[in-house]
Amino acid sequence: MKLLTKTSLNFISASVIFFLLGSVAMYFSVRNIIAEDLQSRLLQQQKEFFNNADKNKISDLTSKLVFIQITDKKIEYSFSDTVLIVNDSYILYRKLQFSYLLDKQYYNVSILQNQSQSDSLIKKIVIMNVGFAMLFFLIMFFVNRHSIKSALSVFYSTIRKLEDFELSKLQTLSLETAEVQEIKKLNEVFEKMATQIYNDFEAQKEYTENVSHELQTPLAIISSKADELMQADNLSKEQMEQLALLLETTNRLSKINQALIFLTKIDNRFYNQGISFSLNNLIKEKLQLFDAAIQEKDLILDLDLLEITHVYMNPYLAETLIINLIKNAIIHNISGGVLRVHLSDNILIISNSGSPLSFSKNDIFKRFVRSENSKKNLGIGLSIVQRICELYTFKIAYSYFSEHQFKIIFKK
Repeated sequence: MKLLTKTSLNFISASVIFFLLGSVAMYFSVRNIIAEDLQSRLLQQQKEFFNNADKNKISDLTSKLVFIQITDKKIEYSFSDTVLIVNDSYILYRKLQFSYLLDKQYYNVSILQNQSQSDSLIKKIVIMNVGFAMLFFLIMFFVNRHSIKSALSVFYSTIRKLEDFELSKLQTLSLETAEVQEIKKLNEVFEKMATQIYNDFEAQKEYTENVSHELQTPLAIISSKADELMQADNLSKEQMEQLALLLETTNRLSKINQALIFLTKIDNRFYNQGISFSLNNLIKEKLQLFDAAIQEKDLILDLDLLEITHVYMNPYLAETLIINLIKNAIIHNISGGVLRVHLSDNILIISNSGSPLSFSKNDIFKRFVRSENSKKNLGIGLSIVQRICELYTFKIAYSYFSEHQFKIIFKK
């Protein structure tokens, strides 16, 4: 849930509860005020009754709203509500009842005051106040929402820039200046953190490049000297085998170093130039390079390039992508197996009928992960394929249902 939505819901909930309680309290408060006013008027009429009773006959004081009855005892004055039927309508009245002593005779006097106008006045006052309160609530709601939205606009801008920020593009993180102190402080922390990460990235990249390139020279020297020693005539069989192992290990280390240098270049976007070319022609061309390997394993090639597909990317990376996928499908295939290459609707699928994996399929793209029957391989080829796909935001997936299948979805 967004912060703006949460604050709006909290504001609405609190306001609704407040207005409900406030409306009820206001209704009873106004009702009490009106009731007290009615009682004051009734007491005023009682005083007038006493004044008129001293000057006029008691029977002359009776009216539509004043009722007098003879009683044999004194009663205390009290207020109550009563209903009279007037023109077939029920009218609510407020009644004051008290005793009046005249010539040793008690009279029960009831004075009535119409409440219908008071109730109508209460309703009008309550409706008017609730209306003003709702109008005030709506104004405050939209003002509050606008102010929060305005304050958070810089925050959302920061989020968008952080989502689009890629360290490998060597771009600096520049955030907007916020008026809200908390967001301003947050942006300053993000900019400082991005600068530190960028500096660390540059240092690590430089260190990796230097180490990788510096390793190439001693590896080449070791390989050259080992090759020269193998040409000597006075070596025993055991020495020849040890030199051969040394040469093989050195060559393997050199290949690993070159592969890691290549991965570093991909991560650092060294291959940023691209062209548009036919993927169909590239696949056919690279398959020809593996004719001997396909025939050696007696593989059945199922080539199905249905549609002409053009992609925009660096040609060298495209060649590396296709070569590594085909090479992987051949190496891990069985003798007499099937090699399938299908291309249609910007989707490339390369399958082979190899044995099941000896490790989790989630590790298929991890570096230096190899199956039991291919220990001589570097285990970096599929990692390079994945990094190339990530560089161009191609989707790549692996699955196994009787056949190993790699599927790449290219951008249209």
